[in-house]
Amino acid sequence: MRRAFSLIELLVVIAVIAILIAILLPTLAAARESGRQAACLSNLRQIHFAFRSYADTYKGLSPGLGRPYTTMPNWAIAVQTAFGAAGDTSSEQYATRLVLVCPSASAWYGTPLTRTYAVNATGHSGMPDDPDDYDNPPAGRSVHARIDLIPFPGQTPVAIDSAIVQQSEGPPPTQTSGVLDFRRAEHDARIGRVHATKGGKPGKFDAAFYDGSARMVVDVSEAFRERLP
Repeated sequence: MRRAFSLIELLVVIAVIAILIAILLPTLAAARESGRQAACLSNLRQIHFAFRSYADTYKGLSPGLGRPYTTMPNWAIAVQTAFGAAGDTSSEQYATRLVLVCPSASAWYGTPLTRTYAVNATGHSGMPDDPDDYDNPPAGRSVHARIDLIPFPGQTPVAIDSAIVQQSEGPPPTQTSGVLDFRRAEHDARIGRVHATKGGKPGKFDAAFYDGSARMVVDVSEAFRERLP
């Protein structure tokens, strides 16, 4: 005569399984985030590569830092063009699986996004000592940085994770902020702190630098606030 499980034994098995799941879930979540971050850093390195390629063609100038926002020579369109995207405008080139999309940002906001990085435009945002304003360039022109003149390329960011913030003329809801100046206090909200710290708390962001490196950053350093030439 076969002996069946008692109710107590069944409850013990269920409890053990529940404990094992509780132990494994944080590990699985951390593994997923590690994979997303690796993809994000790879994207940022590719963004630097596109900037470098553009500068090699245009006498050391970066792609456009601001307006026009939806056509060349805007930096995001230049990046997409460098990697073979078809079309001339953001509506034609943007999609949810791109070099311009950090998987951690999409997971953080819980919605498909089409651009999740912002370009560094420090020194070109129209402050009193700036030579130009990426939001209000001269008619028929755009604002560029002279990236071959950057004195400390390993400390100067090209682009970083960015956040969705309310702006009077901001990007569409499928895109995070696309440009920022690290000297402007109000632009701190544009930094996308979408990579979890220990314990699952947000706070870090990824950045690509002008020497071609990319890494996770805890906070903005003084080097970030140096004006781009």
